[in-house]
Amino acid sequence: MRQRQEGGSGRPKALITGTPGVGKTTQCRKLAAYLGVKCVTAGEALRGTPFVRYIPELDTYEIVDMEKAKEVVHLAVGTGDVVDTHIIELSPDPDVVVVLRKAPDVLYKELKDRKWPTKKILDNVWAEILDIVYVEASSRWPWAVQIDVTHRTPDETFEIIRRCVAEAKCVGDEVDWLDYAERSGFLSFIERLSRLGGFSSQPSSLS
Repeated sequence: MRQRQEGGSGRPKALITGTPGVGKTTQCRKLAAYLGVKCVTAGEALRGTPFVRYIPELDTYEIVDMEKAKEVVHLAVGTGDVVDTHIIELSPDPDVVVVLRKAPDVLYKELKDRKWPTKKILDNVWAEILDIVYVEASSRWPWAVQIDVTHRTPDETFEIIRRCVAEAKCVGDEVDWLDYAERSGFLSFIERLSRLGGFSSQPSSLS
């Protein structure tokens, strides 16, 4: 195992990203434990700083100073660490980028079961349907790999990530949630619900 640098804008081994609710933190922690490094979760690094503010009606934090927030996250990352965030701009350039994906109807049900505020659910479900995180990640890092976790256990998902990071055997999935949502009827449902509550289609909060 290579020697790692403790903090200070190191190059992370991997970024685990995706819409809130898809399981990023679980996979970040599992991968970090396997590699013997830190899992740096951007939300945890930024809570308590003046660069985010709490929005009680959404039960989440919003970034108010992106440049300062980036500095905090970058300083928390040591060489070889694993980063967990859905806000692509916050991450240093990693060796491997994994975007976790989940079918929007399944994501909707799981977030509702967690009793997230309706607007927060809608924002994140639309972001997943519209590929927001994947498009941003692949625009910055064309080698980004997306993994559909919908019908995989956390252990099955981890094994795919492990092979990608540790063995450079990265096999991604083809995902088209817009077509899936249209064919399944979920698109009509979420459109009706959105007309009642409004949505931003951009997960700009920390969770």
